[in-house]
Amino acid sequence: MEEVMITSGASFEGYEIAEYGDYRFTQSIISSNFLKDFGSSIADIATDRSDIYQEKLDGILNETIKTFKAMVKETKFNAVVGFRTNVVDYSNNATAVVASGTLVKLKEKFRSEFEKSVFVRNEVYVNNYYDKLVPRAVKIVLASEGNGTKISAWFNNYNHDDVKAIKTDIEFLNIYGDITTLTGVDFVFDKSNLALLKADYTECKLPEKYIKMIETAKVYIKKYVTSRGVYVCGEDPIDIDMSFSKLKALKLKKGMDAVDNYKSDGLVWTCNCGHVNEGGAEECVICGRKQDEMKKTVTFNYEPMIAEMQTKEFVMEIKDVLMKYIKDIDSSLRMQLLEIMESGLQYEKTRGNMKDTVIEKVENIFLGL
Repeated sequence: MEEVMITSGASFEGYEIAEYGDYRFTQSIISSNFLKDFGSSIADIATDRSDIYQEKLDGILNETIKTFKAMVKETKFNAVVGFRTNVVDYSNNATAVVASGTLVKLKEKFRSEFEKSVFVRNEVYVNNYYDKLVPRAVKIVLASEGNGTKISAWFNNYNHDDVKAIKTDIEFLNIYGDITTLTGVDFVFDKSNLALLKADYTECKLPEKYIKMIETAKVYIKKYVTSRGVYVCGEDPIDIDMSFSKLKALKLKKGMDAVDNYKSDGLVWTCNCGHVNEGGAEECVICGRKQDEMKKTVTFNYEPMIAEMQTKEFVMEIKDVLMKYIKDIDSSLRMQLLEIMESGLQYEKTRGNMKDTVIEKVENIFLGL
């Protein structure tokens, strides 16, 4: 941003203030007679003389503003807020046009690639994964500006390999339950050796109207290229057996690559990345997560309680199940759960069976939705 930006307000759209500087001013001295003559002639603003004085005053104001901007350019700041101009009469028969304001340093607000455009867009989580040290697709991004559809993909790169390109087949599931498959989609990367690889956009054959109807995607890696050579991914990926809302909540809590909740039976333990490790392993051999750290984040395992609630028929019975487990539930959640039960009991009297609604609300509490 080379040009100094000035506003009489306190902010600039699209920018944020990174640093405030001093309050500064500049002035242009003019003779007092000039303003006195101008004051006497302004009573008759239709005269040619008034226009001449106005033109001269405008010129002085513009020069003062230019001087102020030049002063700002000599500092580390690039903008001014609270900018004002004023005419000041000094006692020594001199008059000045003064410009003043607070110096600030601006930086552009962060905007994603989508926000910088007028794309029709959709971002979907990948609903399958490879349980091995290969680039793991975690998100598919679809976008269109009305002149064709483009696609990008994000991959977790556990080995920080120098990945150049990945060839994939992608299977999309839309809101109607229909499946559409793109074959031989090549993703390339500007940067490599990163933990999270974001592919450049590439053209695809999906129609624009289809983009927002997609709910989930599965990615099948065929080949990928590193600085060491070309590798074939011969194994089939594992499908994620989890609802969209659960998967979204899990990823928000545990990371983009998370596909399963931590669990252990003493002999083996399942990492958030889905890999099953030996019980004595301190960290996951795939993603490197520490078992002890995951143990600390696990408080109440709500899934057995939900499973038991599913066997019941009425909210009263579901509440009995909750009371059985409630002493083990974090105290901050107990009141919310009890309120859900009481509300469900009341609605069930007038609206009929509320079992599914109540169980969904209970589950959403634990998912953080």
